[in-house]
Amino acid sequence: MRDHPFLLLWDIDGTIVHTGGAGMRAMFTVAHRMFGADFRWDGIEAAGHLDPLIFAEAAILNCVENHEDRHEAFRDSYLAELEKELRSNQTKVHVPPGVHHMLALLHRRAREQGDVVLGLLTGNYRGAAPLKLAAAGVDPAWFTVTAFGDEGQTRADLVGLALRKFAGVLPVPAVDPRRVVVIGDTPRDVACATAHGCVALAVATGGYSVETLRQAGADVVTPDLSNPRPLLDLLDPR
Repeated sequence: MRDHPFLLLWDIDGTIVHTGGAGMRAMFTVAHRMFGADFRWDGIEAAGHLDPLIFAEAAILNCVENHEDRHEAFRDSYLAELEKELRSNQTKVHVPPGVHHMLALLHRRAREQGDVVLGLLTGNYRGAAPLKLAAAGVDPAWFTVTAFGDEGQTRADLVGLALRKFAGVLPVPAVDPRRVVVIGDTPRDVACATAHGCVALAVATGGYSVETLRQAGADVVTPDLSNPRPLLDLLDPR
């Protein structure tokens, strides 16, 4: 198989940006508005999860009848509330070390050398991703292959979707999963990569330690991206 460009699939929350809890605050606000102040979130692990499933699990926990019929209204209200949260709490937003430099370097390499393609693989709703990226000072247009939380039933489904989208623009018959790197900060990011034979690069910039991410099976683990070499070495093995 002739080599195709590397596809770098970036997670957003905890990897590209910390929003200071804006997403969950927006979900709490909308859920309380729609379903009452007693709406509970006990035991729901949002990190690395898909937004629609976070809502579904919370709705089931709270015995919301016909919650599927309420999802669209929840999503639309959430997106409006998220935009307000990010605008009013901009000082709480921060980007982990090295991210801006790494993305700029890769974007330049994609334009000049053409051997990498930037993509997004995130549990966020499609409409939430550009809001969070813009808050981080990152241009959403840099990411040409995308898979969002409302496009699959599991995070592994999103990898499959991204691979299909990528294959549709390649001049070769199939995607080599070893030239696809999933970059994320949770064991769920690692698991979705390994489920498709892709490379998992884990950054300990979210809620999980280097050791936890290593035990989850990541191919490469780094505390953050202040040193670009762990990622660049995957693209240019010595």
